[in-house]
Amino acid sequence: MPAQPIFILSSGRSGSYSFYNALKGLSNIEIYHEFLFDETLRNSVSYYMKIIGKKKILEYLEKNYAIAIKNSKKKIWIDSSNALSWMIKPLRYKFKNAKFVFLIRDGRKVVSSFYYKHREIMYNKKDVILLKNFFDKKIKFLSSEKKYWRPIPTERKKFHLFNKKSQFSKICIYWSLINRTIRKNLKGVKKNNIFFLRLEDLENRKKLLSLFKFLGVRKKDNKTLIKIFKKPINVKIPKDFSLNKVQKKEFEKYCKTEMIKNGYNLKQSYIMKY
Repeated sequence: MPAQPIFILSSGRSGSYSFYNALKGLSNIEIYHEFLFDETLRNSVSYYMKIIGKKKILEYLEKNYAIAIKNSKKKIWIDSSNALSWMIKPLRYKFKNAKFVFLIRDGRKVVSSFYYKHREIMYNKKDVILLKNFFDKKIKFLSSEKKYWRPIPTERKKFHLFNKKSQFSKICIYWSLINRTIRKNLKGVKKNNIFFLRLEDLENRKKLLSLFKFLGVRKKDNKTLIKIFKKPINVKIPKDFSLNKVQKKEFEKYCKTEMIKNGYNLKQSYIMKY
């Protein structure tokens, strides 16, 4: 019998690597952090932007994800990747029994992390223009480097307005859009097959144990995993970048609704305690 597929969906910069780091040593789970990331992101965003259709994206899933899951020797197969967030419907269609974790983090932390630590891969104007030119078929080829493959408006006027915005504003729009997209496309999935998790809730032992149960973690591994999740992982620049007044105004403009929907207080700063 093929392994149980579980997909951890997020915007990126939300703690997805922590899941890989914690679960990678378990005997009953095969887990990846961003499985075939560049190609998966390209295909996922291409599907979302209607560059490719359902048939093509299902072929990609069959040749890569379905084969990997089928050949797994473990009971559970997990991919923790923000690239998956743009193709949830094809994932649901291809893997009828799939389970999903909707992982979210305070948007202020995500946006500032992308902006200050990964500015080179998030909506540089020249990269945005190249993707639009590729969409418009003005250029024949565009590599699968992740810096190109973030969704953009494709209608001419909307694109023009989008591209006039600052890089910071574009990242804010991205954070709001990807989380709206995840929520929208998870509608109709059985409640038992969805687990909503705010990264900040990892400090809650009860929530953490509920997550482990959902993922199929054996009880004997719970104690070890709790210790692992308590340690900060994958921090390239150990600094928390606060938003300035202008950035806060821009963030609220684009992200306020999504923050509230996900249970965040805009007046309260959320800090993970390790």
